[in-house]
Amino acid sequence: MVLLNERQRLLAILSLEKVDRAPCVCPMQTATISLMKASGSFWPDAHHDPEKMAILALAANRYAGLESVRVPFETSVDASAFGVPTKDRRLLRQPQVLERRLLGREGFEEVDVPDPRKDGMVPVVLDAIHRIKIGAPHLPIICGIAAPHTLAFELLGQQEADRLIDLDPVLMKATLHKARKWAIDYATAAVEAGADVITLIDPYASGDFLTTEQYREFALPFHRRTCQELERLGIPVILHICGNATSNLALMAETGACGISIDHEVDVRQAKKLLAGKSAVIGNLNPAGAMLRGAPFEVESETRACLEAGVDATSPGCGLALETPLENLRSFVESTRRFGAKVPEG
Repeated sequence: MVLLNERQRLLAILSLEKVDRAPCVCPMQTATISLMKASGSFWPDAHHDPEKMAILALAANRYAGLESVRVPFETSVDASAFGVPTKDRRLLRQPQVLERRLLGREGFEEVDVPDPRKDGMVPVVLDAIHRIKIGAPHLPIICGIAAPHTLAFELLGQQEADRLIDLDPVLMKATLHKARKWAIDYATAAVEAGADVITLIDPYASGDFLTTEQYREFALPFHRRTCQELERLGIPVILHICGNATSNLALMAETGACGISIDHEVDVRQAKKLLAGKSAVIGNLNPAGAMLRGAPFEVESETRACLEAGVDATSPGCGLALETPLENLRSFVESTRRFGAKVPEG
């Protein structure tokens, strides 16, 4: 079998093609304190300086060996484009939404879909992607974008979003359509800047927030439409839903996402069965378990278990914890390379 570089391998996996071995990637945030120290690029500067963002994003590959580069390091970027203020940026804390932009029908109608090339913190991300592409064209660049449901929750607040789902589903769906339009525009700009893959991040669509019927009505149509539109543009999508998404896995199989990134609470074998022939399964080491608190041999054991269960690409089940030891990241990568060729087919 022909040996592939990192970019080719991940893109082949997302096309459901056979590869020489499973890649070791992270569709979610990759910054850690050890990588900040190694690269000399620290939060909060790496959130708003494109050169420092690129340096820290590349550090996951240069110092740990991860076979992808992922920007940004936080989830408030999308909301910032809508004029939402965020909390102070600090070394040990990601930026978070401080105030909600929308409130009811009047607030919704006042807000236009922003321009990703001009508004909020997105131009910083696009600049960082361009820098990464120039410096490391062999690595797949993954841009994380808030999925429509999560962006709606960020703009409305959970209480208001829950209220609209129950009492004004028409307005909630109108908000979701606006958020979907944003995701398409942002993804298009990211790919023009050099991104290879989009991760749609939707923690608010997990079984912890939505019942199966609510997922079917308020998340699935917008996941599917977003994936379809990006597919027409030739943009592969990884869908990530944090937490235990088991109850909605069958519906997630209908989204058309090229890859499904699963958290550690989801059974890999069940995911493989439901997603066979539809999406690559990416996951699903516990980022707060052995990866954070264990020894390298424990990370090796968990990585091997994921591969034996059938993941198409190994990855943490969510974003890396800041305190994740560098030696554990290296063990994760080395274990994938050692055992990844033995991934069961199907």
